[in-house]
Amino acid sequence: MAFEACRAAIRAGAEYIVWDHTLPADQLARNYSRRAQHMAKIGNPMLGGTEAIEQLRTSGDRPLRVGEAKVADPPTHFQLFLAADGSRVVACIGIDQR
Repeated sequence: MAFEACRAAIRAGAEYIVWDHTLPADQLARNYSRRAQHMAKIGNPMLGGTEAIEQLRTSGDRPLRVGEAKVADPPTHFQLFLAADGSRVVACIGIDQR
């Protein structure tokens, strides 16, 4: 669901960026797992967080690029995880910014 919402936002003109450097998928899984726990604790769960974190875990130490897209209405931040060559999105998380 987060991936589809992000794709629609980008097609509608949302700003996005993908950084050139890569990080190991398992490191990203650990970091975003902690973030997801914190977000749930404060009552702002991540859209697609569980699925994305599981996908990152199963990707092992494979290098991934990270990107983000931002939507103004409703205010949403999408975190994107892409193959190292940028050819495909591996996982996506949406975070309500209200």
